[in-house]
Amino acid sequence: MPPIEAVIFDLDYCLFDERIYVDAAFRSIARFLSFKSRVSEKTILNKIKRKFVYKGSMYPRLFNDIVADLGLEQALVKEILDLYGSVDVPLVLFPGADAVLMKLKRLGMKLALVTNGMVQTQRHKVQLLRVEKFFDTVVYARECATPEKPNPEVYRTVLKTLEVNAERALCVGDNPYTDFWGAKKLGMQTLRLLVGPFKLVRLADEYEAENRIDALEQVAGFVEQNNREYV
Repeated sequence: MPPIEAVIFDLDYCLFDERIYVDAAFRSIARFLSFKSRVSEKTILNKIKRKFVYKGSMYPRLFNDIVADLGLEQALVKEILDLYGSVDVPLVLFPGADAVLMKLKRLGMKLALVTNGMVQTQRHKVQLLRVEKFFDTVVYARECATPEKPNPEVYRTVLKTLEVNAERALCVGDNPYTDFWGAKKLGMQTLRLLVGPFKLVRLADEYEAENRIDALEQVAGFVEQNNREYV
């Protein structure tokens, strides 16, 4: 493989445990809906969690369904999404993540963060994590392409910003549904981190990364080995 000059990371489950944010957001929303419906907060929270587990984290109408189940107006969904995108909860990177990012910088890598999801929510997570200092650019996919990842246009935007050729960029992610197809279409190298809710998911080769690792700490070693073998 050509030498790697840039590493492009996904955010959720790749650099931090998104379950912490989701749990806090669900609790905030349950309190809000309890006030609106007079149904107990615990009942609503359990209802949200059950449907979330059943439908999966990528299901787009979770809150529409919950509002309908409670017999409330769909107009409340906008307020719920605002709550979801602004919940105040302490967030930290996975242990060792900052060391990995700093090592990659020392290796001369350009670094980018690319994330799907509501821009308000993802921007809020980035701020809570105080992670912007590590990256040359942070790209919120919905601001530059519709649909978002795996749309190749998202990655094309990142490559243009970093001024790096596709074949010299490494895309690191955890979700084969969204993280690799578009990157591979442009000729980028791909590396799948086998963690989080998609750990056991296996898709057709076109959606899978060309390489796999079991821990975030292995990213820097992968880059070093690749570049050493190229020389």
